[in-house]
Amino acid sequence: MAAFHHVNLGVPEDGLDDEALFVTDVLGCKRLELDAALQGLGANWFEADDGSQIHLSVDPDHRPAARAHVAMAFGTGLDDVERRLESRGIVYESGQRAGFPRVILCRDPAGNRWELRGDEGTASR
Repeated sequence: MAAFHHVNLGVPEDGLDDEALFVTDVLGCKRLELDAALQGLGANWFEADDGSQIHLSVDPDHRPAARAHVAMAFGTGLDDVERRLESRGIVYESGQRAGFPRVILCRDPAGNRWELRGDEGTASR
């Protein structure tokens, strides 16, 4: 069975630092140390606890998609993610439908859309 490995997201030329902070400080991923060859290609890789990765690529023509998004499951940790969004002043929507997990929808500093998912039983704050 195939498993998800990574998503590669574009960021504007001047947006890499802000995007990296979002991925590490809000989403909780760690930045991976890369060898000189990968660094020379402009690689920026981050990894979640489950081994899935987010790669960031500087794109001078970056235009965030209107509906496409990346979804990450945080389980019972979604409340912590929500607090980190609030502390950074990041606008988001939070909701839950019967039988589905609570979901937070937001945009990162580059304008990319994110769906951050909790457990089905995670109560809205």
